[in-house]
Amino acid sequence: MGVFSNRSLLAGIVAEIVLAAVFVYAPTLHALLGTAALPAADLLILLPYPFIVWGADEVWRFLRRRADSRRQQYAPNP
Repeated sequence: MGVFSNRSLLAGIVAEIVLAAVFVYAPTLHALLGTAALPAADLLILLPYPFIVWGADEVWRFLRRRADSRRQQYAPNP
């Protein structure tokens, strides 16, 4: 099972990013929503954060799987 195996989840993520970009960058929505376009420097600062969150989640899953396998290994057989 790979990172890209859930197409519905990926479609949802892409739709969310597109919708957020429309809300932030569409000039007609600036006054209605009180948004403003972010400068490129700010976007570059934000770029690594999704990867940090994804990496932390993968580490958490690894540790949880390892703990579960150890628990099963030492559990008494009925």
